[in-house]
Amino acid sequence: MEKPQLCLVVLVVLAACWPAVSPLPNGAPLSSCGSMAPKHLGATPQTGPPPYSIMIKNYTDKVEVTVMGTSYTGILLEARYPNQTDAIGSWAQPPTNTKKIACFNKMDSAITHSNTHMKTNVTYTWISPCSKNDTIIFLATVAKSKAVYWVKLASDPVRVTCSGSAINLHGFAALVVLIISAVAVL
Repeated sequence: MEKPQLCLVVLVVLAACWPAVSPLPNGAPLSSCGSMAPKHLGATPQTGPPPYSIMIKNYTDKVEVTVMGTSYTGILLEARYPNQTDAIGSWAQPPTNTKKIACFNKMDSAITHSNTHMKTNVTYTWISPCSKNDTIIFLATVAKSKAVYWVKLASDPVRVTCSGSAINLHGFAALVVLIISAVAVL
């Protein structure tokens, strides 16, 4: 085979394989939501101690979630009830270089990267569904690079309260009782 023909054959083979080996620079696919495992061909999750931790602040109906540690390029972040597989709640507008996605057909239920720019100690804001006061955990898959990543890093359990809703409801109930009492006195 002549050299130009060989180059053409090599280019055709590379072009045919390109989608299968290219990284996912625009974020995690929806098919990763359940397992939270990236679709990085030829790479396996790290098993050693991760250089990342998930820090939580503000245990009300809005929770600030910070992924602390060394710089990373990719992320998939979800809130879940412990021992459950579906994401819960929604996320506020995420910082630059990240975006919201609809895991499990739930709008804005997860955060992922929107490019492979480095991210360091980024804080995201999660909004509770306020359907009940309950304990939740935050799970993150964090990719330092395409080949180096940790799957389902977990935060400490967090007790989320919907105090704003409860206060409003109790305030309304107190107002009704006060009105009824006033009417009864008249």
